[in-house]
Amino acid sequence: MARRKDDSPSSRYREELMEREIEERIETKRKHSSHFSEPQRREKNKTKPPILLRVLTWCGVILLCFVGGYLGTSYLLKVLDQPIFDKREKGGPSEKSENYAAAFLSPDSSADPKLDMQKVVLSLFYPKGSDLVQEKAEIIAHTREDNIREAVLRLLRGSGFFNDETYVKHVFRNVDVVYLDFSSAFLPALNAAGAEASTLFITGVVRTMRENFSPITKVRFLVNSQVVNAGAPVDLTAVWQLSR
Repeated sequence: MARRKDDSPSSRYREELMEREIEERIETKRKHSSHFSEPQRREKNKTKPPILLRVLTWCGVILLCFVGGYLGTSYLLKVLDQPIFDKREKGGPSEKSENYAAAFLSPDSSADPKLDMQKVVLSLFYPKGSDLVQEKAEIIAHTREDNIREAVLRLLRGSGFFNDETYVKHVFRNVDVVYLDFSSAFLPALNAAGAEASTLFITGVVRTMRENFSPITKVRFLVNSQVVNAGAPVDLTAVWQLSR
């Protein structure tokens, strides 16, 4: 009986051999793939740290930068805040400023370009007898109100009939009018001086204001921030000015 070619033992053997060889190749590739993929995955996991560790690391870097910036800024501010003066000069800044002020007020001192202070020469008109006497006085320049207060204070002391309790409490300006607010001792001193001496003193105040503090030409006298209606030898309710 004739046999088919495919049913021969050699043919079946070759087919089985080929099938085993294919299976072996497949198995080998599978093992090879699993052998290399597992270390790669492990290596990949090792190179990439956990997300919590990365967050903590970034927080540490930010904190370090913040602390460094804060310390650096504090040191820089301390350096800039230190007073700068020549160490070769004797005395610190406070002692130097006191020496400058003393030299400035000294009558024999010469002009020093290092001084920031300026002098103002005032023409003061004091009552003396039945007339006014003009004198020159040097003061350290401040604001206009402070200079006016200093001028009136010198007139009070130079007039001879005001005590230390009489002083100017406030100074207000309104264009050509200046308001002088005196302490409560001002009124009794005017009464003790009399009408003639009081009028002469007020005239000296008005003329001092006009000569030194332009455009002021009028003076309003107040006592404790109020207009005095009675009790004075002169009219303190009026605005005083020199007749042209």
